[in-house]
Amino acid sequence: WYFSQPFYLLESLRAYEDVDPADVDGVRLMDAGRVQFSEGSRLALDFAMSYTSWDIYCVAPITTSEGLPSQGSQLGTYDLWAVGVNCCKSAETHFRCGEYDNPKARSGLRQVSAEQRPYLHLAVQQAEAAYNIQANHPLFFYWVEDPLHEEHLFFDAAFSNWILSNSVHFVGNSFAILAFVVMFNRASKSTT
Repeated sequence: WYFSQPFYLLESLRAYEDVDPADVDGVRLMDAGRVQFSEGSRLALDFAMSYTSWDIYCVAPITTSEGLPSQGSQLGTYDLWAVGVNCCKSAETHFRCGEYDNPKARSGLRQVSAEQRPYLHLAVQQAEAAYNIQANHPLFFYWVEDPLHEEHLFFDAAFSNWILSNSVHFVGNSFAILAFVVMFNRASKSTT
């Protein structure tokens, strides 16, 4: 269930192509599972932030050159965020999650963990306060080159766990049946 639930949830969401993060807000992509962003999309590492609550929840806005402070511009709202857990340092804002350093990566796979989402929201709120930016409807994505491949890794893990659990169950049942046969075989010999 742990790996199959994200796979089937992502499969039920829509796939979008050629999305310009400077022109699209989070409301328009609420049903997105996989998003391929337009050419020139990148992470605004200048606006990266982390929130620590045992684990370190890391966020960085997905934007174009229009939304980079190093280019002298800023968007009205930063609603699309690349995320990760324990891939940045608590006291620093260095985002090192997913394929952040892959120049071919410009896609997002939706983060679907309900347990992590509140902490990611807190990280975004910290970024809003620290950098004086807006994130009206933040959506969270893992920054990847091939979101379909990453999605299928959930299925592969779920299938492997299913095989393992069925194998353990089979071995346990076989041992129980063998013990039962031996026990009753001894009992039948002692009564005769």
